[in-house]
Amino acid sequence: MRALFAAAVVAAVFSSAGQAQSCDDQPEFAAHRTANGVVRAQYNAVSRGEWPEAIHFGEEILESGGAPGHKVAAHTNLCAAYAATGELEAALSACDRALEMRDGAWRALNNRGVALWLSGQREAAVEAFRAADMSSSGEDEVEANLALSQCVTAG
Repeated sequence: MRALFAAAVVAAVFSSAGQAQSCDDQPEFAAHRTANGVVRAQYNAVSRGEWPEAIHFGEEILESGGAPGHKVAAHTNLCAAYAATGELEAALSACDRALEMRDGAWRALNNRGVALWLSGQREAAVEAFRAADMSSSGEDEVEANLALSQCVTAG
């Protein structure tokens, strides 16, 4: 019983929601995938931090004239990839396009917050993280970013 309790404590400490955030940490992107094979490939590229590949797959999806849900995912993932490569205006534009297509898309809101954070617009980023939280179900990335946002609200 004691070992089970210890394991539960360790799990809580190392979970992304339970882990303390340092103000030097970077916010977390939220990758979006669908049943579409190219979207899945883009999702995998985002998850692995393979930004040029994520951009390539995203552009391919958008040029193909795919389904609206696939385009939302592509724009959301492009937002992450552009933000990670420092193309912050392109990132914000991609997230905005995703949100135009699906108001309240939590991954797009989260990634928009990351792009704002990286551009130095911390308070706007916190607003985006809060909006993502309102649209999500306690997703790990959003929870981690909300914890990081305490650096802004505490300071």
